[in-house]
Amino acid sequence: MNVAISKWGNSIGIRIPVAITESLGLQAGDQLVYELKDGGLFMRKQQSTAQMFEEFYGKPFAEITQTDIGNAKEIDWGEDVGGEIF
Repeated sequence: MNVAISKWGNSIGIRIPVAITESLGLQAGDQLVYELKDGGLFMRKQQSTAQMFEEFYGKPFAEITQTDIGNAKEIDWGEDVGGEIF
């Protein structure tokens, strides 16, 4: 599928077809995280902290208990993917 780049004021942008927004659960106003990789642009919906916990533990955030977390003082979310500074 091809999309055209359009000029909006001093910026340029693309329109995301409705079939893609529906399949990814995107809505107007959502924040996207992007990465330049191998000459391409990779974008994904930004996750909340609760969503990251749900993905990590495989259950709804409200069901995550101290037993799930254990005595961990840190959670390893994997390799850095951007310019994180902690």
